[in-house]
Amino acid sequence: MKGILTPRYERNYKTISVEDQKKLADSTIAIVGCGGLGGTMAEEFARLGVGRLILVDGDTIDETNLNRQLFSTEYNIGAKKVEAARQRLQAVNSSVELTLIDDWFNQDNAADIFSGANLVCDALDSIQRRIDLEQSCHRLNKPLVYAGIAGWFGMLGVSLPGDYSVLKVFKDGRENDRGMEKIWGNPAFTPWVMSSLAAAESVKIIVGREPALRNSWLQADLLYMEFETFKISK
Repeated sequence: MKGILTPRYERNYKTISVEDQKKLADSTIAIVGCGGLGGTMAEEFARLGVGRLILVDGDTIDETNLNRQLFSTEYNIGAKKVEAARQRLQAVNSSVELTLIDDWFNQDNAADIFSGANLVCDALDSIQRRIDLEQSCHRLNKPLVYAGIAGWFGMLGVSLPGDYSVLKVFKDGRENDRGMEKIWGNPAFTPWVMSSLAAAESVKIIVGREPALRNSWLQADLLYMEFETFKISK
């Protein structure tokens, strides 16, 4: 339990038990995409005490990221997102092991990227790449937590191996791909809310609790503060 029973995690306890904290410390979570969604997920996992994070993103920071992405500042425009993530997360929790993949996910490199991961988080902005990621996770027997945002709206779900929930939800939207995001934009509050909900579902999976959103997906409307869960047919 060395490193677990410290003041750093004192406010986790009662919500997260000491035994659960140990499970988090022993776990590896891969995050595909280090933008508004993935960057916030990564910081929450680091603060929660996840032992190792695999961060996957081949992009660089530009000025349009400043409105919502935690790792972006006026001083690191042009920097690799994964390197910006390293600097931020090492300052937040230096005990977290970071594996940085300065590349784009594809089905050919998935086995190497996700080696050792207990869970994968989808923070992508392309429907086809989401579907590809789910297929890779199922092939590798990795649980997947997926989230998406557009304007005031967000969605979240869990796909355990064999569920193919992402394919069922998004199969009719592949032609539009990133259309809604381009139409409605990405204000800061939407990815931060959905990242927190994704982190909560991820922690449940890591510590052995049943995720609430398996075979269903949550739709969040932050304009009218309406949250609704829809079932996905098996």
